[in-house]
Amino acid sequence: MVKRLATAMLVVALLIAAGWYGWQLGPWADASEEYSVPIDFASLELGSSPNQYLIAPADATPRAKPDAESPVFGVPPERLRDAFSAVVAEAPRTKLLGQSDHGMRQSLVQRSAVFRFPDYIDVSVLPAGGDGSTIAIYSRSRFGYSDMGVNRRRVEDWMTALQRKTALR
Repeated sequence: MVKRLATAMLVVALLIAAGWYGWQLGPWADASEEYSVPIDFASLELGSSPNQYLIAPADATPRAKPDAESPVFGVPPERLRDAFSAVVAEAPRTKLLGQSDHGMRQSLVQRSAVFRFPDYIDVSVLPAGGDGSTIAIYSRSRFGYSDMGVNRRRVEDWMTALQRKTALR
């Protein structure tokens, strides 16, 4: 009798955990305005956990110190936006959640392969004088304290691919 009760309690606990997992990580979780509206980099303040990474031009984030400074690309902002969109299109498990009218600001989600944990990425393509442009990218995990460098690697990989794509044109 005790064994059956323990088994039943375990099944209930697993069902509750699976329900929470599905509710928190299902595709409907990305529909909230908190993640689908591109952020304003001018008012961005970083959290205290290391599960985030910011690359931006020096003056784009006055309230947040970037982890790295974004380079200036020798292409107009529209071309940089299109190249970035091509990079994102090649990224696995990545979805556009929202964007500004001209697509210069975007909100994205990329999910981990196994557990589908979401990382949210905000992007802003900015003019950089003349025919140049630059980009600000803020990538962060929704859950957990540490991401073992996932957000940093993502941004660095995307920047490498972006540099290749803008050099090819």
